[in-house]
Amino acid sequence: MQTPNLIYSMPAGAGNKRLVNDTSVYYKGLIGMILCILPGALIGLVLIKVSLDQAQDVLTTYQQAPQEYQQSSYELLLQGRRFARIGLAIFILEIVALVIFMGMN
Repeated sequence: MQTPNLIYSMPAGAGNKRLVNDTSVYYKGLIGMILCILPGALIGLVLIKVSLDQAQDVLTTYQQAPQEYQQSSYELLLQGRRFARIGLAIFILEIVALVIFMGMN
């Protein structure tokens, strides 16, 4: 019995390479956001900064040749950047709340 050769065609515009550091940006953004909610806000802020810097570098690479990369990899990168921005907003709100609270005493 001979197995047929299956050829999987990719949709137009979809590459087969993953973006470098897409999962790294995702997890650093996610963990940074979680740590900004918890008492480890400074560690979370560092992770957020690294995540945003990496995301910017990878997006520059993606914009040069978007047809070479997988759409799912690009979406994972954007989600990680979104987590990092939410974590940064939470950190800023915590600082504002702390200043207001300290000003009331």
